[in-house]
Amino acid sequence: MKEDRYADENARPFDPQWETAFPSLVAYLTRLADRLADAEIENGARERRRKGAVLQRFRDAVQAIALDLFRAHMSDPRLQVGIGTGTTSLQKLASGRYGARYLSARAFGDAMEALQAARLIERTREHWDDPTRQSSRVARYQASIELLDALSSVGASVVTLRRREGAEGIILKGKKNKKTGKKPLAPYGDVAFANEARDRLHVINRMLLDHWVDLALSEEEVRRKLVEIAKERGKKPAHPPDFTARTVYRVFNNKDWEQGGRFNGAWWTSCPSALRPYILIDGKRTVEVDYAGLHAAMLFADAGLDIPNDPYKRCLTHSGGPKERKLVKLTFNALLNAKSVRQLGEIKDYSEDLTGRKWADFRRFIVRSYPEFKQLFGSGVGLRLQRKDSDLAEAVMLRFAEMGYACLPVHDSFIVHHGMQDVLTDIMKATFADMFGAVGEVDFDLGIGEAVEVTGEPIDAEIDTLLAPSGYERRLQAFRALRE
Repeated sequence: MKEDRYADENARPFDPQWETAFPSLVAYLTRLADRLADAEIENGARERRRKGAVLQRFRDAVQAIALDLFRAHMSDPRLQVGIGTGTTSLQKLASGRYGARYLSARAFGDAMEALQAARLIERTREHWDDPTRQSSRVARYQASIELLDALSSVGASVVTLRRREGAEGIILKGKKNKKTGKKPLAPYGDVAFANEARDRLHVINRMLLDHWVDLALSEEEVRRKLVEIAKERGKKPAHPPDFTARTVYRVFNNKDWEQGGRFNGAWWTSCPSALRPYILIDGKRTVEVDYAGLHAAMLFADAGLDIPNDPYKRCLTHSGGPKERKLVKLTFNALLNAKSVRQLGEIKDYSEDLTGRKWADFRRFIVRSYPEFKQLFGSGVGLRLQRKDSDLAEAVMLRFAEMGYACLPVHDSFIVHHGMQDVLTDIMKATFADMFGAVGEVDFDLGIGEAVEVTGEPIDAEIDTLLAPSGYERRLQAFRALRE
């Protein structure tokens, strides 16, 4: 199978699952589609005028293209979007459980041609097929300045866009493809568990959409920090957050509902840990609380053993600092996920200086340090533990949804308003006890986004800044205005 190498450039695949209910924006997109439909007749691209359902499918396609290219620009003005316009690509885009079934493949292709003819979208790179048939590249596109300005003038923003409620939120993947290294999407039928999980997911996403989550940093500060993080990791800087991505979905693995299930999709789930302390909920400082050694704690509980305050402490024998603990945690979990202890390759960012051991010796050291779980290392049980921790996360978030408060999932941790720290801690411990019959320890990191230095000096603010806030303050103001 040919694979599009998005990781090699500043690009991402097209995502048609976005919409808006903002009246002026909806009206503009409708007028735009109708104008493009008229132009088809005038320039001879089409003989019969679009009407009824045919016209509506064309409008839907124009909206999908315009909104996703706008999203890309708002995240990073340099970001390109890969859109396949071949017959196979279009049919896949508009069909199946994971496709945008509200779209018509033919209408979408026509909309792409019409938007290009009107110079509202620009093809930035041509498609390419690898002669060895190992990879390919669909054409890349960006919105034109004219389209971006027009959308902004009628209210398009990260606040007025949202993920389509009909987009599939319960995702099942197959086994990893050896050539591409990726797990393909796996179709499934009417599954009772999936239906029930989808209903619960809607409750969680409604809770998330009721609040505005942002970073207490300017756009320039975010980019600077991403560059700093990338230099430390020896990688290219990540894309700035896409603040439109405010809902989550669950991903299960290997065509098995008992494997995986973690929540992804919202921008903060992939936010680097160095940026998470700056996260704000409704303009307020936050706290991140996580379970101490969650998978290890689960294994201790399942075995009927007392759960240590820090399950990884027994392996901190060299530097003893948080960086060594992180390597212990990553190696422990990698061993649970691995199909063989001996075949587990060196984990990312492994350091002999931190552990005092070569990788193979450190791997054996971890296994020997946990004789209770010797049979689980190299068994691939990790994904089954992820199913348990994702069910745990679901239960915690549903409690917050019931109370009307925001609770953001980040795998084995949660982010809430800093004043809710004790409430979150109690709920996390109670939920763990309900599921495993034991109490797990938690740890927390307070956010710094809202913190200010008290100097006793009067604040000398520019009146223009107060009347016309920028950045995260402007986005919060727009969110509040939209809900009034």
